[in-house]
Amino acid sequence: MIAYLVRRVLWMIPVFFFVALISFAIVAIFPGDFYSRLLAGLMFSGKSYTQAHAMVDAIRVAEGMDRMWFVQFWVWFKGIILRGDFGVPLSYLFQPHTGLPWTLILTTSAAIWSWLLGILAGTVSAVRRNTWLDNVLSAYTYAGISFPPYVLGTLFYVLAFTVINTHIRGPGIWGPVGYELIGKPLSWYKVGSHILHLLPAWFIVGLPMFAMVARHLRGTLSGVLTQQYITVARSKGIGQTRLVVRHALRNALNPLVSLSGILLPTLITGSILVGPILGFPTFGQFLLNAIRNEQQQLITSALMMYALFLFAGNFVADIMLLILDPRIRYD
Repeated sequence: MIAYLVRRVLWMIPVFFFVALISFAIVAIFPGDFYSRLLAGLMFSGKSYTQAHAMVDAIRVAEGMDRMWFVQFWVWFKGIILRGDFGVPLSYLFQPHTGLPWTLILTTSAAIWSWLLGILAGTVSAVRRNTWLDNVLSAYTYAGISFPPYVLGTLFYVLAFTVINTHIRGPGIWGPVGYELIGKPLSWYKVGSHILHLLPAWFIVGLPMFAMVARHLRGTLSGVLTQQYITVARSKGIGQTRLVVRHALRNALNPLVSLSGILLPTLITGSILVGPILGFPTFGQFLLNAIRNEQQQLITSALMMYALFLFAGNFVADIMLLILDPRIRYD
């Protein structure tokens, strides 16, 4: 098993290289950079056109921005491999103002509730197939698939201003904590406020994944329950709960786990959209600000962090699949 996991990690290295190359190239081909904005600022401050250009060109040479883009890429990529430096120090990306800690909290917790409730809803729908309970859960999951996060966020935005407007104060519509607790030391009351403010974000970000998990599991589990070994087990007097949980559900989860890496981008997309709407300091907002300011190093760093999220999600899915299905060979 260890050798298999090592091979999976080694296979990620060339994929990571090509993702880094494409990300860097996409950012590099756009005209202008952060120093173009600096040029305009120098000219507005009273510098002549020649003086401003000379100062900016000197900075570009010092930063290596005068080289061909593929030379810049190689210098940047060596920094990732040798120092863990994504154009900016990795510790900088995990500081609170970048929103990365809140993004990790939001996406991880949303994934946990969406998977747990999605497995429960999908199992109930498959066992109670074509009953009123199945119809209700199916309608709810169809709605979850149909409404993207930005629509749900907009609906909450309208609801917040029309129904609970009296409880919203200060900048932003909602935020990660009550306005009166901003800057206060952490306490149990503040933790409760964080949880309360995370509830709509959990719902908006996690609902699409919950719906897809429930719908996919309903289909796969319904097929497994008609298999011959399930019929034999039922004829031996095995209870329904034990039959579903210990025999059918484990096999039905295998294809769903293999798709978990594909479902992960729904959480990332939701976290990017929920930030501006709910006033959360997410990493997506940090990326958008870097794009507006043409900060190439921050843009490429943010893109690579999202790529690492996807790599980590697929790697965890491989491990879960090995645990759930002993028929998978490690060689």
